[in-house]
Amino acid sequence: LGLLSDLRVAVATSQLQMWLQPKFALASGRAVGAEALVRWVHPQRGFVSPAEFVPFAEQTGYITMVTDWMLREALATLQAWERTHPALGIAVNVSTRDLQDAGFAQRVGALVAASGVNPERLRLEITESGLMEDAHKSVELLHALRAVGLPLSIDDFGTGYSSLAYLQKLPVSELKIDRSFVDGIDRAPGTQKLVRAMIEMGHGMDLLVTAEGVETEAERSTLARLGCDVMQGYLRSRPLHGAALQDWLDRELKAK
Repeated sequence: LGLLSDLRVAVATSQLQMWLQPKFALASGRAVGAEALVRWVHPQRGFVSPAEFVPFAEQTGYITMVTDWMLREALATLQAWERTHPALGIAVNVSTRDLQDAGFAQRVGALVAASGVNPERLRLEITESGLMEDAHKSVELLHALRAVGLPLSIDDFGTGYSSLAYLQKLPVSELKIDRSFVDGIDRAPGTQKLVRAMIEMGHGMDLLVTAEGVETEAERSTLARLGCDVMQGYLRSRPLHGAALQDWLDRELKAK
């Protein structure tokens, strides 16, 4: 209960932080964007793990405040990158609660319009399990968000039991293969066959396919061989903030 009360204050007083985990093209090794991750530095408790407060915020509905804060932060960052890193995008996670909010697409559209940022640079990630909670409503909302111009991703793909017929109805442009399939994939021939099928299915639907949680060179090379497009994970970069984030951006600028 204390955390719940404090979370409202955290959003209002900017105790939250947006960390970014870079995403890299497997073919070229170049950065293509980053996923935004929320962090909370509590004035008394110190660092509060997302695993501690995000599920709680989801259950109580407070997660919508966090999503809105993250969207504003992402758009402000994209504005700042306009001259130096115009090709980099940021992906923000959308909660199940957001998918149930009839006004969510309109609210996001207003934020994007006010920022002046090209909507194609702000990607929204929706978990497969979240989509399946109310499939009909999710399809409607995703079409409304796509009409705003936002690219959409299905996160944690392979864990939510969605049907292929349902996937065909979604206006998404990226599948993100869950890290549970990536862990040790170089030593698991059966998993490789499954992931290859996911990648081929994604490409057959003209989708970008991204692998999450890549931590070893063997995993990276296996995914590249299977035809995966993009990777993110500790092998190339942990989530970054502050000076570490700026150093990464500076290196990207010099590499051009």
